[in-house]
Amino acid sequence: MNFFLHSLTISIGLTCIAIAPASSETIANSKQFGVAPPACEGEAQLYLNICASRWAKTADFLRSLIYDEVYSRVPEARKTQLKAIEKTWNSYRDIHCEELSAPFRKGSIYSLLYFSCRARVTNDRIADLQGTNISQFTPDITTQRLSKILKNEKMNNSSGQRQWLQYQAQQCQFESLNSNETTRSVKQCRDRLAEGRLKELEAMLGTR
Repeated sequence: MNFFLHSLTISIGLTCIAIAPASSETIANSKQFGVAPPACEGEAQLYLNICASRWAKTADFLRSLIYDEVYSRVPEARKTQLKAIEKTWNSYRDIHCEELSAPFRKGSIYSLLYFSCRARVTNDRIADLQGTNISQFTPDITTQRLSKILKNEKMNNSSGQRQWLQYQAQQCQFESLNSNETTRSVKQCRDRLAEGRLKELEAMLGTR
């Protein structure tokens, strides 16, 4: 996988514009999984919007290549399951980023918020596909903070939350098939994905 990512980084660097930190280190060696935000040509809103769009498209391009690589190595009996997970995740990303940016739809900052959200969520998916997404919080802290946000913001029944719960269940069941400790594997996966959801919701609230 490291060789694959190294080659992939070179390919992206040749075909896409202003992708940091490709000029100084490869994505494979970077501490940030996926694609880092590009260096913008200016600080005007137009430039920031363009940069965010490039970031989202590049992250999605990398995700599609990694997904194809993972799909090619998955046993035939599990390919349908992986396709279903990817479809659910795509739906979650679209709905969540629409929910995040909806209050700003008529403003000039809308594109920046929407495409930055897509890039972040896509980078999380890249890490999930690679098995490199690592929790930074304890499960208790994640649960407390996530529960508080969902309760206070009345998001428990939002479309984004429902779609994310479906993705969490599918992805963790899929990951458990690669582990000899199914129960432990599912719990670790659920805690990890819950932390990612927490960070995205906190990013959403940070724009309000």
